[in-house]
Order: sequence, then C-alpha cells, then structure tokens
Amino acid sequence: MGQSLKSTTKYETIIIDDKTIKPKCRKCGGKKFWRIRRERLRCVKCRYEFKFKLGNLNLKIREWKKLLKWFLRCQSINVIKEETKISEYKILKALNIVRKAMIKDVPKIFNETVEVDKTYLGGQKKNKNKKQLIKEKTLYGQSKKGFETTKQPVFAILSRSDKVFAKVVPDTEAKDLIPIIEKKVKKGNKICSDTWRAYTGLATKGYVHRIVNHGKKEYVKGKSHINGLEGFFGFLKRQLASRGRIRRERIPLYLAEYVWRYNNKDLIVQQQIEKLLNLVAKI
Repeated sequence: MGQSLKSTTKYETIIIDDKTIKPKCRKCGGKKFWRIRRERLRCVKCRYEFKFKLGNLNLKIREWKKLLKWFLRCQSINVIKEETKISEYKILKALNIVRKAMIKDVPKIFNETVEVDKTYLGGQKKNKNKKQLIKEKTLYGQSKKGFETTKQPVFAILSRSDKVFAKVVPDTEAKDLIPIIEKKVKKGNKICSDTWRAYTGLATKGYVHRIVNHGKKEYVKGKSHINGLEGFFGFLKRQLASRGRIRRERIPLYLAEYVWRYNNKDLIVQQQIEKLLNLVAKI
C-alpha cells in the first residue's frame, strides 16, 4: 500500500489505497490546496504551507502498518516499541489517534431486532481502600443502581447481525437511555431488554418491546434474549482487566477500541490495518 499525491484541475487530493482523502489545513481547517515544491501543500484560504502526514504524525506508511499490526495483536507498548523501533512517545500518540478514529466508525442506525443493556466499568469495591472510595464518591458521585456504585455506567445496543454500539453515559435512567435508543434504532423494530425501569415506555415510542426477567432466572423467552450483549460485556471487561488500571477519563477511548475490534472481528489483520489507515487519514 502506498501514499501518493494526485493533481486535480486546481487543488490537491491524497490517494491512499485508491481512495481519495481530502486533508485539512492544520491552521484554519481549510480543505482546498495547491501543490507546490517538495510535495508540500499550500492552503488556498490562509496560504499555510505543510507536508501531508497521516494523523499529523511524523510516521511513514510502512511504520504505521507495522505499528497497527502489533496493536491489533493486542501487544503491549514495550513489544510494539521493540518490534517497530518507533519511540514510545510516537507510539502512544499514534494509538491515541487510532482510538479517536475508532470512535467515529460505529453502526449508523439499526434496522433489525436489537438487544439493549447496561453495565458498569471499574474495579471491585472490595479491592479499593477507604480513601480511594471517598475520592471516587466525591469526584463522580454515586449511581442509583449497582449498590450505589461509583463505577462508570456504559449503555450498549447489539443487533442480531452481531454489530454493537456502546457509549459511556452519566446515569442509567430513562432520560439517559431512551434518547440513545431513539437515535440509533429505527421505529418499529423489536427491542429485547431486561426488566430495568428505564426501558418502560419503549412500546409507546413505536418499538416492539420484549422483556426477559433475569430475577426469575428467565434468560430466553422464544427468540427474545440479551445473551449476545452479555457476551460482549464479558469480552469488554476481560480486555480492560488485561490492560490494568485505566483512568476514568480515558474509558471512552478504550471502549471505542473494543467496540471496533468486536465489529470488525471477521476481517483479517491486513484488512483491519487498511481500514484503520483510511479512518486515521480522515481525522
């Protein structure tokens, strides 16, 4: 795979894997350029000159490919550094850019049967000392669910075609969850959920609502269940646990990473690399 510059009538475009990418000016955000000396671009709007760099990072395409190969294999920063010979600073910055690109690559609108559920991310209460618990309670408050937990609530929607959307939410009440469902699920579709009170009223919103009562050990009712989401949450928590302690403010980035990995698990590594490169090029 290569990177090249292709002239148009007046402006400049970037071609990566036969796909046209229009870079943005780093100074004013403009999208129109002239091609000038030494493969540099000049912004038509503000006349700022620069050389196009993928992700605005000084890495060659082959270095990006090596980095992403080891990243997709879930290797540590030390392993990536050893295998690619790239500095730790550049690796951390590149992975941060990749995760931000992953946030934007999510399913648009679900037009089929879906499962909805919530979970909480964070260490177990028994593993935290009193000082740590008081600090979390002061900073983040308590949720009304989950035994007044200070963990981070996450809401997710999974389609029967095995595509997932997940988002960090401030709380798990109807005012937090219903707007997300209305935005992501087409009216008239079937929604499967548990008996959590926030889902009450989905039928009045134009959905076919089916409930399974976990409190009565009811996990499947005909074709209605939320077992797929339970499986995704298990995958998510195992992966996050293997990362060690993650700062709360960075949870959305890691959540986006594992949502993307789950949705693209059927692609081979090379296909995943090409998809990520094109996502990064659009940032």
